[in-house]
Amino acid sequence: MEEMKKWLLWLAIAAALAWAGWRIKERFFVSDEMRVKRLVSGMATMVEKAEIKSLGDAITEDYTGDQAPDKTTLLNAIRLVRLQYQQMFIYLSDEVVNIAPDALTAEVTLVAKVIAKPRGGGGDVEFNGDRIRLFLRKTDDGWKLTRTESPKLNFD
Repeated sequence: MEEMKKWLLWLAIAAALAWAGWRIKERFFVSDEMRVKRLVSGMATMVEKAEIKSLGDAITEDYTGDQAPDKTTLLNAIRLVRLQYQQMFIYLSDEVVNIAPDALTAEVTLVAKVIAKPRGGGGDVEFNGDRIRLFLRKTDDGWKLTRTESPKLNFD
């Protein structure tokens, strides 16, 4: 019995050290570019899974956009779209991240293609295969989305 307690103690210590090492690596050795890419990918997953509350946490209160003028309108629009579609898959490509020299803002340009399956059957629907520009700001809680636009971008 004592031997098992020792093993469990060593296992707990090893797990704590692994967790601490991972947190240190994330804090000091992951670039802002990687953090922004993870946020964008995570936000796409939140939309796919209809996790509207989590998505709201990744958007600043002063959000503006050319498709939705404020955060509440954006989240309600996403909620309504998710109610119409049973499944949704978002494919991101051509992602280019530019971090400002002060490392407090970032701009992401990407192509988002959405494939959705309507509720009640029917074939898959493809929409929004457009170029999108996202503007992000670093906050105390990490990077957050501040603005979106769908410009007519030329990629050479």
